[in-house]
Amino acid sequence: MRDLPPMTGGHEIGDLRARLAAGDGPAFWRSLDAVADSPAFRAFLEAEYPAAARLAAAPDRRGFLRAMAASLAMSGLAACGQPDGRTEEVPYVRQPERIVPGTALSYASAALVDGFANGVLVTTRNGRPLKIEGNPAHPWSRGGTDVFAQASVLGLYDPFRLQAPHYLGRPSAWQAFRAAMTGRFAALRATDGGRGLHLVTGPVTSPSLAAQIAAMRRDFPAMRWHVAAPAGREALYEGAREAYGRPLETRWRLGEARTIVSLDGDLLDAGPGQVGQSRDWIEARRAAAAAGRLLSLHHAGPTPSLTGAKADAPLAVGSDALAQIARDLLAEAGGGTAEVRDGPVAAWRRRAFAALNGARGAGVVLAGAHAAPALLAQVHRLNAALGNTGRCVFHTAPVPAQEAEPLAALVEAMARGAARAVVMLDVNPVYDAPGDLGFTEALARVPLKIHAGLYRDETAAHCDWTLPLAHPLESWGDARALDGTVTLIQPTVAPLYDGRTVPEILSILTDAEARDGRGLLDAHWRRPGEDEAAARARLEEALRAGFLPGTALPEESVAAPAPAAARPAAGAPAPSSGPARRVEVLFRPDPTIWDGSLSDLAWLQELPKPLTKVVWGNVVAVSPRLAEREELEQGDVVTLEAGGRRLEGPVWILPGQADDAVTVTLGYGRRAPGLLADGLGYDAYGLRAAASPWRLADATLARTGRRQPPVTTQDHGTMEGHDLVRVRALGAPAAPSAPLPSLYPPAPASAEGRHGGERAWGMVIDLDACIGCNACVTACQSENNIPVVGREEVARGRWLHWLRIDRYYEGGLDQPATHFMPVPCMHCEQAPCEVGCPVEATLHDREGLNLMVYNRCVGTRACSSYCPYKVRRFNYLDYAGDMAPVQQQQRNPEVTVRARGVMEKCTYCVQRIAAARIDATKADHAPIPDGAVETACQGACPTRAITFGDLRDPASQVAAAAADPRNYALLGALNTRPRTTYLARLAAGGTGAGPEGEP
Repeated sequence: MRDLPPMTGGHEIGDLRARLAAGDGPAFWRSLDAVADSPAFRAFLEAEYPAAARLAAAPDRRGFLRAMAASLAMSGLAACGQPDGRTEEVPYVRQPERIVPGTALSYASAALVDGFANGVLVTTRNGRPLKIEGNPAHPWSRGGTDVFAQASVLGLYDPFRLQAPHYLGRPSAWQAFRAAMTGRFAALRATDGGRGLHLVTGPVTSPSLAAQIAAMRRDFPAMRWHVAAPAGREALYEGAREAYGRPLETRWRLGEARTIVSLDGDLLDAGPGQVGQSRDWIEARRAAAAAGRLLSLHHAGPTPSLTGAKADAPLAVGSDALAQIARDLLAEAGGGTAEVRDGPVAAWRRRAFAALNGARGAGVVLAGAHAAPALLAQVHRLNAALGNTGRCVFHTAPVPAQEAEPLAALVEAMARGAARAVVMLDVNPVYDAPGDLGFTEALARVPLKIHAGLYRDETAAHCDWTLPLAHPLESWGDARALDGTVTLIQPTVAPLYDGRTVPEILSILTDAEARDGRGLLDAHWRRPGEDEAAARARLEEALRAGFLPGTALPEESVAAPAPAAARPAAGAPAPSSGPARRVEVLFRPDPTIWDGSLSDLAWLQELPKPLTKVVWGNVVAVSPRLAEREELEQGDVVTLEAGGRRLEGPVWILPGQADDAVTVTLGYGRRAPGLLADGLGYDAYGLRAAASPWRLADATLARTGRRQPPVTTQDHGTMEGHDLVRVRALGAPAAPSAPLPSLYPPAPASAEGRHGGERAWGMVIDLDACIGCNACVTACQSENNIPVVGREEVARGRWLHWLRIDRYYEGGLDQPATHFMPVPCMHCEQAPCEVGCPVEATLHDREGLNLMVYNRCVGTRACSSYCPYKVRRFNYLDYAGDMAPVQQQQRNPEVTVRARGVMEKCTYCVQRIAAARIDATKADHAPIPDGAVETACQGACPTRAITFGDLRDPASQVAAAAADPRNYALLGALNTRPRTTYLARLAAGGTGAGPEGEP
C-alpha cells in the first residue's frame, strides 16, 4: 500500500486552530493536512501520478478477488463448475409482449430501507434489470433515490448470494424443508397453541405481511413475534409514547415553516426518510428564497451529520448539554428563563429561540431516531408550547406494525429454555444484537433454529435450516413509505437462484397448500365481494403506477403532551485516571452500508463516507480537542470499553465533533468467511447496550500504541491553491463579470465558433441543494459500468469514480461550517486536456461534449496532468476483465467497458444524449425537448440539485439556472469556459466572497 502523507497529530492541532482563528489558513479546507500544509502534504499534491511509482505493486490477492467478484469484475471464479442455466441458444419465434430487443423497459417497484419503501423505476433491457431510477409519480419519493436504492441492483447479481436451502450446512431442497416442517409445526400448534414458537423479523411495514403474521398468530395463539431492528426507529415511538401516551409517527409541513431547529435531528441523513424529507426541505427552502427570505436551519448535535452540514447555524455539543438546551428552550417558550445563560451554547440557544419565537405556529423543532426518548418527548412539548403542533408539525399512526416484542424478550425466553423453535426471517441477530444481550449463547439452547437470508451470514452459521431469500427485484410484495403510501413490489426478472420471499416462507410453514408471492398479494388486496377479474385489473393499474393511491396515513389529533417527570439530580462524572479517559460513545448507522445488511455490496464499500471520505472500513471519530488532549494522531488504534465489552478501531479526527464524544458506526466487523465484508473494520454491536442502543454515557478510551491508517479519498483530486465554494447572501446582486481575454481562437462548440448554432449541453449544480448524500455517485457507477478497484487500490490513488463530492470546511476546527461540491468533468469549451493529448483521444463534438475515444488512448495520462479539475481516472489494472455469466447481466450495454490502460471520465451520459438524438431523428428531426435527456446523477438526486440540458435553448431549465445571479464557474479565472457551472450556497448574511475574491 502506498504510504499517504502523515496525518496531523494531536500535538499540532493547537497550532492549526490558532492559524485558522487568525485568518492565516485557507478559507475553505478539506483536511487537517491541508491546513497544516506540511512538506509531506505538498509532496503528495505535487506528485500528479503518485500511484505510478508503485504500478508493479500487487494488491492483496484474496481481497482483490473478493472485491472484483462483488463488483462484477472477476474473471469466471464465481462460475467455476456451475452451469449457467443454458444448454442451447433458442431465437425468438414469437416476440415476448412489451420486449423490444435493445430497448429499455421500466417497471415500477420499491427499494426498501429498514422495511420502509421508496418508489423506484427499474430499468431493464432484454429482461435484465440494469439501473434504478426514482419514480416521479410516487407521492413520497417524487423521483429521488438514495445510495441504497442505486446499489440494490448490484446485490441481485451477487454470485455469493445463498442459492439453495441448506440443512446442517449441507445442500437441501425446499421440498425437504416443507416435509420436515409439516410435522414439527403441527405438533407446535397442537401443544398449547404454539407455545415455544418464536418468529423474528425486521420492521414490518407491509400490510399484506402484517396480515399474514396476524393470521399466523391466530393459528398459533401462544406464538411470540419479535422485531430485530439494529437501526430502527423505536426511540421515536417511545418519545411519542412518553409525551402522548401512544406511539406516533412525526411529520412536518416544511413548506409552511419559517424556521427549523434540529436537536440532533436526522432530517437529511441516510435512512427511511432521507429521500422524501430532503425533497420537502429543498422545495420549502427554494420557495422561501423566491419570496425573499431564508428558511433557516439551526442544528445542535454531538456528532457531525448531513443535517448539521446544511445548517445555517451549527453547534457541536454533547448529549447532556443538548438535553439542557431542550429544557431551556421549553422554559423560554413558556415565558420562563433558561438555566444556562452564558457561553457559546447559550448564544446559540438564544438565536434559535428568537427564530422560533418570531415564527410561533410556523416553526419546526425536531430530533432524530438516535436521540434519547426523553429528548424526543421534550421536543413534542416544545412544539406544542410554540403552537407548531397541528400546523407545521403533525402526527400519524406508526408506519411499522407495533405488536411485536423486542429482541431482549426472545433472549430471555431462549436463556431459560422456553423457546422450542425460532424462525428468523431476513434478520441477522447473531451479528447485530447488542453485545450485552448474549444472543448467540442463548440461541444455542433452542432445539430448532430456522434462518432465511440473502447470504450465509453469522446467524445462518448457527442455524439448523438456512433458506435463501429472493432479492426484492425478483419478488412480489408491498411496503409502506414513511408517509404511509402503500408501494407495490414486483419482480423485474425471473429468480436467478432458488430463493423465496418472506411471505412465501411463512406460507410454506403455515398453509396447507403453499402459495406464491403474487397469489398472496392478490388475496390480500382483493376487496370483500369483489370480482376476481376486477380485483386483478385494479391491482394491475396500481402495479403500473407503483403504489396504491390515497393510502398515505391520515393525520391524527393529539392532546396536550404530558409534562416532563421530575429530573433526578445529576451525579458527578467519574474522574479519568491512568492512561484511559472517560468519554461518551455515540452509535450511528454507517452512511453507506447502513446497519451491515448492505456490507457485501462493493459499490457501497468503495463509496466515500460523506463527511470523512473513508472507504472500506469504519473509524472511531474524535474531536480535535480530545485528540489534542490525548495526543492522538489520525490512524492511532484506540480501545473503547464499557461494562466489560470493548472494541478497537482507528482514530479519525473529525472537525465539528463534540469535545468528549466519540462516534462509532455500525455495519462492520463482520464474521462471515467468504463474504466481501468479512474482516473489514471493527464490530460496534459488541459494545452496544440494549437499554440505550444509541449512546453509552460513560466509557473509557485508551491508546494501544498501534497504528492502522484508514483509507480515505479526502485529499484525492485536490484542486490546489483556490477557494472553490461560494456562499452568497440571499438577494445579493450578481458579481460584475466580463469575458476574459484569450490568445486562442473561439472554440468550435462555443457560441462564437463555427458550431455555435448547435445544441450546447451543459449542467448547473446547486450547492445550496446538495446534501452530500452520494446518490449521484452510485448512480453514475451503475449507469456507466464503473468497476470497483478495492481497498488497496484506492489507497494507491487508483479509484475510478467519474464523479466525486468534495467536502470542505469553513472556519475553525471545533465549530466549522461544512460544504459539499459535486465535481464531474467540466466539459470545458477551451479544454486543456485536449491540448495535452498526443493522439487526440479526447476531443470535442459539435455540441460541445468533451469525448473520450478509448481505442485511441495510449495511456500517457497527459490529459489528466493538464486538467485543473482532477476529474480524469486511469485504468491501471484490468478491473473490468472477463466476468461470470451471472455478473455480465448487470452491465449497461449502451456503455463501453473500458480496458486496462485508458483514461475515463464523466461523459454527461452521452449514451442517453445519443438515444434522444435518435428519437428526435425518428420524429422527423424534431427538436429534443427540454428534460428529455436526464443524466444518471441528475435523476438520482433527491433534492434535484443538478440541472442538465441545452444552454442555447432560452426556455430550458439549465439556461435559467445559468442566468441565476448565484451562478459561477469553478476556477473560472483559468478561462477554460466549463459547461458545468455552480449556484452558490445561500446564507442570510453570507460572505458573498467567491474563490478568487470577487464580491
